[in-house]
Amino acid sequence: FAGLAQRIHEETGGNVVFVSSLKGGGDCSAWAEIYENDAVKMGFSIGESAWTMPLTVSDNSFELRDHFFTPPYPHPSYMILNENLEVTYKSVGPCCGYISYYDCTDDIALELESILTKNIYEVYNKQLETFTTSTWAATTPVAADTTTTATIEGINESPFSLPCQSTTYSDWSECSLTCGNGGTQFRFRLNSVDPIETRPCPAEIVHTLPPCSQQCVPEFGPSTSTESFDLSVVASGLDSPRDLAFHPTPGIHLGNYSEGRTFHPTKGEELWVVNGNNHSISIVASLGTEYQTTISRRDRGYYHYMNNVTALAFNEVKSSNRLEAQDTFNFFAVCNDNLNDYIGAKEPNFFMGPTLYDTDVVNKRGKMNTVNRHGADCSDPADQCFFLHADMLHESPACVGIAHDPELLTAYGAVYWAFDTTGDRSGNGGQLVRFDFSQPHGPGSMDHSIAS
Repeated sequence: FAGLAQRIHEETGGNVVFVSSLKGGGDCSAWAEIYENDAVKMGFSIGESAWTMPLTVSDNSFELRDHFFTPPYPHPSYMILNENLEVTYKSVGPCCGYISYYDCTDDIALELESILTKNIYEVYNKQLETFTTSTWAATTPVAADTTTTATIEGINESPFSLPCQSTTYSDWSECSLTCGNGGTQFRFRLNSVDPIETRPCPAEIVHTLPPCSQQCVPEFGPSTSTESFDLSVVASGLDSPRDLAFHPTPGIHLGNYSEGRTFHPTKGEELWVVNGNNHSISIVASLGTEYQTTISRRDRGYYHYMNNVTALAFNEVKSSNRLEAQDTFNFFAVCNDNLNDYIGAKEPNFFMGPTLYDTDVVNKRGKMNTVNRHGADCSDPADQCFFLHADMLHESPACVGIAHDPELLTAYGAVYWAFDTTGDRSGNGGQLVRFDFSQPHGPGSMDHSIAS
């Protein structure tokens, strides 16, 4: 890639720019050296001039991958953008499928030159036709002043002219505790071997914290002689309820009619409750109105995906400006407290983790977000419907809580934080785990590979 990138970059007077995105496994400077050495070994030569291609950028948040390289374009794949930064060509590279970078031999890797060169010049010559009256052949060098230059915002045209410097530290965070004694502060910086520093909260801060007893309130709020409250049952028939959440778009799942029952999506809010004992979700529709009713729904494979379900969380970020096909608004994730034993039918293991679902049935008819007992789309309003998962991740089997991250950086917005109490080998501690479903495979698939 580096060899043909440098050659075409020079042939076109610098008007074709090449970018390589890294997703971990080394820094930009290390891979730049690998690219250059491999290109020289394969016979590419640029004389005395310096190697400037490809530009190497970090994609640790997977923005480039999840925007451009969705199935069927796994790593490593390639694309060509025209002068308007529109995708004109995509191809899976010849080294796709090899486990290690070095498993792909030079002879195989050189096939990339024939794949990309022809298509690059087709796009480039088409661009030139906009500004000139004749079509230039791919073998004809083109003067830089006969074209316009397509730039990619945020990419330094001369990445090797300056060393990558560490930034200064941010301000110290707030103290991790809001009462009592102790607590921790942290600060961070970019491009550093040690990006995060921590310290105990300074005494001048700790001394201002109130006793924790002042922050504790009774379960139903403060109670004084002048205050009172009424306790009423909202829904019954639950079976060891563990967590609850309000759906961000009431009615989008049940619609007006489901499982032979009538619902009123415009009346009241919609409460979802997870039940640990019967591995289900109770949906309380039209909460607090005369139309209130409850329906229970499970995953068709509840013995795995909802076995002893403990928590759920919705993606409530409505206006994220993500692509419609990639936006996971109205999705929810659940997590479980079990060792994947299929309700006592299998040997326990640590496979379990959060499961993702798309609740939109009304606007996505035929997408199999719910299925009938035969596994077909639950399109008949009289059928009993089951959830069908959109993705699943693993190895947090003792989860007691989950929350959606409202970040706006990832392409799909499917980042969740799970509190897994598994701890270490001796059973001590637990951990807060960040799960990014990255590219949810959607209902009906079992490919859980693109995630972090």
